[in-house]
Amino acid sequence: MTVQTIQPADLEAILGEPISERLTKRLAEFDLRFTEITPQERDQYILEAVRALVNPEIKVAGEHRIGDWEKGWGENFDIFCKTGNPDAAVPLYFGKHPIVRWRRRWVRPVSESFDYRIICLLVEYAMERYMKDTAGIYEFGCGPGYHLLRARKINPTAHLVGLDWTTASQKILNGMAASGIDPNLEGRNFDFYHPDETLEFLPNSVAYSVAALEQIGPRHEEFIQFMLRKKPGLIVHFEPIDEVLEKDDLHDQLSVLYSNKRNYLRGYLPRLEELEREGKLTIHRKQRVHSGSFFIEGHSLIVWSPNR
Repeated sequence: MTVQTIQPADLEAILGEPISERLTKRLAEFDLRFTEITPQERDQYILEAVRALVNPEIKVAGEHRIGDWEKGWGENFDIFCKTGNPDAAVPLYFGKHPIVRWRRRWVRPVSESFDYRIICLLVEYAMERYMKDTAGIYEFGCGPGYHLLRARKINPTAHLVGLDWTTASQKILNGMAASGIDPNLEGRNFDFYHPDETLEFLPNSVAYSVAALEQIGPRHEEFIQFMLRKKPGLIVHFEPIDEVLEKDDLHDQLSVLYSNKRNYLRGYLPRLEELEREGKLTIHRKQRVHSGSFFIEGHSLIVWSPNR
């Protein structure tokens, strides 16, 4: 199989605009190489996806899974305590499958940490585009804070706040602040189902999430209303958004079916669109970015802001 490499032009075609010199260098550093899979392999992977869809034991997302997330981020916290290395913030769930989604097909990564690095690139693009000059950057569902560490390289002065429902997350972030890795970093508890009304955004702030709202299924109204009340300057999401996928594409619809099976985020974009028609918010961007895991294209880009 011929080895291909993701080029700046590939990202620019997806994003609809040129990428920065910095991001071009990052792409070269990541060296994102992959090969195509054969038609026979594709059939086998479709079967694997279908078996997952009919598996009655597959875990579904929701409020009941907080213990799983405490355990997962707790493993990261243990690594951080032992090493003091901020690389401990990288989740351990990346690279679980031999193939990933890229531009409406499955491909086989050749480069190490392909799925992790490509979402890093996309998030860094959004940070350059929307967060470079802000006073505050707030990540909802931040987990161990690995995206916030990259935000610091793009915005050296912003107050960084990581919000998560697990105590392990706050231990990692506040441990990084206390150890001097980033003194302007703060970890706070936040529950999407029961938003913390004491949270206030600094003027000129951006809030964002990456595959975090994913976990709340259809229960997003409390979060939306919270953001409408608190009015951060801008809200950026990389989340599974079924409505931007193709209804007549098998590959896309396998993603939609798996998302529904796992009780991932649904109805979020239509609700934002409804509120936009009511004049309560403005949607600035809604697009797919053509990347994801084996089962799901989970990183569509949504950008919106509450109207003042």
